[in-house]
Amino acid sequence: MTEVTGRTSLRTEILALLLEPLGVDAMAGQAALRRLAENVDTVAQAYGCAGLPASGSTLPWVSDSVAACVEEHELVRLAAAQGEARALRELTRLEGVRSRLPTLEGVPVDALRADLAAVAVAERLLPGVLEPCRRADQNWPEEIWRSIRDIDVDSALADLNRPRVTRQAAAARELVLQHSISAARDLRNRDLVTRLEKVRDFVAAEKAYEAFLSTRPGWWRWLGPDARSGFRSDRRDALVWAIEARDTGAVSGSALELLAADDARALIEHAWATASVTTTASLSAPPATSSAARLVSGLLAVASRHDVDQLRALGSWYTKNVALFDRVAAAMDVRGAEPGLCAALAPLVGELALPPGAVDTSRSDYRDIQSALRTEVEARLQRTPYSEHAMESEELVGVIGHLGTLERELRDAMRPLPAVRGRLLVAIVGRTKSGKTTLRKALTRDADRSGIGRGAHRTTRKTSAFDVGSVTYLDTPGFAAKDDNFDAQRARAACDSADAVIWNYADTLRDEESAELRRLLLSGKPLLAVVNVKGLVDTPVRLQLFADRPDREFKSAPGHTVRIEQVARAVGVAPPVILAVHSGAAHEALSTEDRKLGDRALRASRLPELEQSLARLLAERAIPLRAVRLAESVRASLAAFHDRAVEELPQIGLALGELERSTPDERAALLEAFRTAGRNSRERLEAERHRVRERLPEMVRDLGGADHAKRWSDFITGRELDGLFSALESELEQEARKQGRVLRALASAPERQDDEHPGVRPRPDRKIVAAAAKGAATALLGSFAAKGLPKKLAVPPPAVTAVYAAEALTGAAKAVSSELDRARQAKDDWTRATAAAVEASLDELFDWVDARLASIVDDATAQIKAQFAAQAADSTSTRERFEQLGRLRSAVRFALDAIDFVLTRRLLALAGGDPAAIRRARRTPGVELRVWTDTSCVADMRARLHKHLIDVLTERIEICPDSRSGEGDGTAADD
Repeated sequence: MTEVTGRTSLRTEILALLLEPLGVDAMAGQAALRRLAENVDTVAQAYGCAGLPASGSTLPWVSDSVAACVEEHELVRLAAAQGEARALRELTRLEGVRSRLPTLEGVPVDALRADLAAVAVAERLLPGVLEPCRRADQNWPEEIWRSIRDIDVDSALADLNRPRVTRQAAAARELVLQHSISAARDLRNRDLVTRLEKVRDFVAAEKAYEAFLSTRPGWWRWLGPDARSGFRSDRRDALVWAIEARDTGAVSGSALELLAADDARALIEHAWATASVTTTASLSAPPATSSAARLVSGLLAVASRHDVDQLRALGSWYTKNVALFDRVAAAMDVRGAEPGLCAALAPLVGELALPPGAVDTSRSDYRDIQSALRTEVEARLQRTPYSEHAMESEELVGVIGHLGTLERELRDAMRPLPAVRGRLLVAIVGRTKSGKTTLRKALTRDADRSGIGRGAHRTTRKTSAFDVGSVTYLDTPGFAAKDDNFDAQRARAACDSADAVIWNYADTLRDEESAELRRLLLSGKPLLAVVNVKGLVDTPVRLQLFADRPDREFKSAPGHTVRIEQVARAVGVAPPVILAVHSGAAHEALSTEDRKLGDRALRASRLPELEQSLARLLAERAIPLRAVRLAESVRASLAAFHDRAVEELPQIGLALGELERSTPDERAALLEAFRTAGRNSRERLEAERHRVRERLPEMVRDLGGADHAKRWSDFITGRELDGLFSALESELEQEARKQGRVLRALASAPERQDDEHPGVRPRPDRKIVAAAAKGAATALLGSFAAKGLPKKLAVPPPAVTAVYAAEALTGAAKAVSSELDRARQAKDDWTRATAAAVEASLDELFDWVDARLASIVDDATAQIKAQFAAQAADSTSTRERFEQLGRLRSAVRFALDAIDFVLTRRLLALAGGDPAAIRRARRTPGVELRVWTDTSCVADMRARLHKHLIDVLTERIEICPDSRSGEGDGTAADD
């Protein structure tokens, strides 16, 4: 026995895709489909299809699709996880991903899940937190020690600062130098102290930084991993790129998370060289024709069930037969516009080896609807670039994120196309030991007795599959086993996947069996009830007796039939087709040596009647219901997107409109706040200028000495003019934060030239007066020495002596006064010159500060204007995306109505009505399907649909008279 795989030949499925407009299915088998293709080719040539493409027109699309499938298989092999293969394929094709890999190294998944608003907060706060680290790191000498923090910095500072060289200071110096390079040995202790103080400041800044990060998400450390390097703007740009790729729908969030995995990054970098495959055109450009589109989409959908060798064999096979395939593809493309060709091709379908009944034509309709919608979606949903300032507005980020989510959901809804189903699946279920395996062997004409149980022992413990013609039978474990409930679970799974079910009824109907039968009846699954007669026919004599008198074995069948009908009526459904069959006799007939007896026993077992009933059931119900399930699978994801869009698009529109209306007011308010801050700073500067002028005489007296430069520097530093810059920048940043904005680092102004101190001559020394008095005394003594006393007065009287002294003193006083006048004049001249120089230097300094304040305001204003201009452009792009998404929602609504229209026509045909009676169809979210028809057809359609239990598939169908019935067979108008 073989396990259930559900696989079909890849060549068969490609042929079925190519011929799909004719309503064929892969269940016909490759040989029958190949014959049909050749017949189509013959008819097309005889008809002379106009505008046939050159031979090989579909080959590039098939080859590219095969290459894409092989590529995905290689990724599966390399990634060792099929769930990651599609995401890896997305990443490898994503523009810019490889250039971002070095910057994204070590990125945590949390960072990739972060919103742009959180990145904005990180960008705003991290530079400020890192500022102490940068200040402590300024002028960091090359000879600084990598391991300097291993020592006790505070203790070393205390020892090196001792007033004289001591043993402790020498020991501290040697300890410090052990962590340095040889160039540091020439430094004095004072230089070592300066460097150690920087180390201490740096360590303190690092601790503060670590304390800050401890309260933040882990990915903040990734943005600023090294305090000395500052905020990692390159990593911020890479993170913003990744988030925008997610929010714009260019790639799914699950794919982006692979960037955090080292093995996935290695695959992105090296997979193509290893896999030897290239990016395929089939995924980047629309196919040239509808036939090529079916081949591409269908192959991508079913290729996962086939290995690389089968895919490559398909490519070679298609290349060899491309002339035939191109002719068939052209015929399929032009048949809609050529009624004569369509009529000529119609009889060919009847030659297929299908069960009796009409073939299903709805699957191609569903595929065409979804393919057309997918083309429209891909044409409109293009990746939208945003400026770096889009993240400044949390409201805009939220709108972009919601739009990106809806776009991703729409793309995801469009991505899976329904695969071509192969053989019809028929599950054989029933109670344990009811004869399911015997029935399956009889249906498959398998005379082998292995697997057929004896006594109370059950043998079938897992589901297995067996093919007969276009049907695959699923032999399942039995229900109601006393020691194992897994058998029932496996059997239920087989029933859910099957197109039809054969219920093998045994002698009685236990409670567990009855519950499962009710579940199957209520599910609407095509069901054939088989009352299995178990009379012994294990010997030729007994088999002969059964062949002669089969009625004796079937006499109890009517009672079992009544029991099954009672169960059906109890749950309110029509009874299924019920047949009595002796599967044991049919199986024994396969192995008997008497062929005549075998033929008689096989006919008497009623197995041929079972096979005919099953063929009718498959043709009349299973194939149409497969189309119904296909319609549900096609529309489910589209309906989920549509319902989500209906709910969220109005809210997104309101948020976007409010943002667009509030942006101009925010811009005006912020610019006015900047102007006010600039005026306030300049007023503070003018007030300081006035205070400095008042202190000018006092300041001039302190200049002109040996410590002139230091006094001037202390005076200027005391004015704290640099504080005006930081205060203004802080105020501007604070005003920007109030509006949710972030100011980048403002442009630094060039340093002032020659701003150390004004050009001041040395101040006249105060000792000049003493020098003048000394000169006068010297002149007086000289006068006495020169003139002397009159010689005639050997002993002059006192009066004479006084006269001579007074004359000398008068001359000395005049000399002293003259010297003092010159000293005073020199001091006054120095004071005036110094005051003028200082005043000019101060005016130059204050004018420079005033210009710097103005430049800060101008730079911040320019940044904000640029941000608002970029945000206006971003809002315009977002508005365009919003409107496109609204139009796509309407297109999805139209596609859903078209699918429901095809679906309801299929349902009515299944119920035996005229499909053309349905004019329109529309489903409300969740449960209700409304169908519009002519007033005269309402009663008949309602009776047919409800009688045949079609309403269980959609829970409720409402039949409405169509007031627009004269308008034709159109679908519901777009809302």
